[in-house]
Amino acid sequence: MRILNPYDEQGTWYRGSFHNHTNNSDGWFPLETVYKMYGDYDFLAISDHDKITNVEGKRKIPTVFEAIEVSSRKSHMLLVQPPHTMMENYTNEFTIDHYQKYADATLDHGGICVLVHPNRYFSNFWTLEDMMAMERYTGVEIYNGDGNIEYDIAFDKWDALLTAGRKVWGFGNDDSHVYGQEKQAWNMVLAEENTQEAILQAIKEGRFYVSTGFGFESIKCVGNKIIIDLKSNELLDKMYKYVTLFGSGGRVLHEVTGRTRHIEYECQGDEGYVRISAYIEGGYAAFSQPLFLEKD
Repeated sequence: MRILNPYDEQGTWYRGSFHNHTNNSDGWFPLETVYKMYGDYDFLAISDHDKITNVEGKRKIPTVFEAIEVSSRKSHMLLVQPPHTMMENYTNEFTIDHYQKYADATLDHGGICVLVHPNRYFSNFWTLEDMMAMERYTGVEIYNGDGNIEYDIAFDKWDALLTAGRKVWGFGNDDSHVYGQEKQAWNMVLAEENTQEAILQAIKEGRFYVSTGFGFESIKCVGNKIIIDLKSNELLDKMYKYVTLFGSGGRVLHEVTGRTRHIEYECQGDEGYVRISAYIEGGYAAFSQPLFLEKD
């Protein structure tokens, strides 16, 4: 048995969100204000609806990405670093072939493609059938901080995709439009440096986790054992934790509760994958990418 651990690399943790709007589409604020709202982030993408917004401007954020949210009246798709050529005769019409064309163009251009808010059942959601029909994409937005949390978590569809053998990563983003929606969910990326190229490469390799206010120090593998160290300091160590490991089909593999900061799990070989969910008092959480298991 072999455990494919995306976190088994050296690097620095960088914080950022890929799904954010300005008044160039339906956001309330101009680009300069959005930059101030996220001034302490390491990276940020501006993903206005059906437009590639010019991201030039004064900012403290070191790394900024061009992006677009392809926004049909049905499902929405986030493209980061899309080629500008795709805007020629652009339309947001939803068909699998049409969306796949834009996804392929972005992936071939070195960018990433994320299927966003798949469980927002009152509007613009993805059916599992359509997610299965898409052939190439980087991942799924498993946590959207827009404010409709009841509808904007999608671990069920992520598990369904993973169980079906799709190696897709889970993303967390704000989908920010107004004050109060910023810094609700973000991605912690383990990259060699804070550049567009390094961040995107780490994302493609799954070297990131989703956070809503908690985190991992490290996720390591020794033999068949997964070893998890949670964020730790004098205050955090006094707080109650609830850690769950999930496998194929979303089944619970292992649970730990209490004032813990260290978890170990011995893989049996039938898990398919292992993903980690770690909550702390107050409901803040961190969600790992799946560690896939392969037979020798």
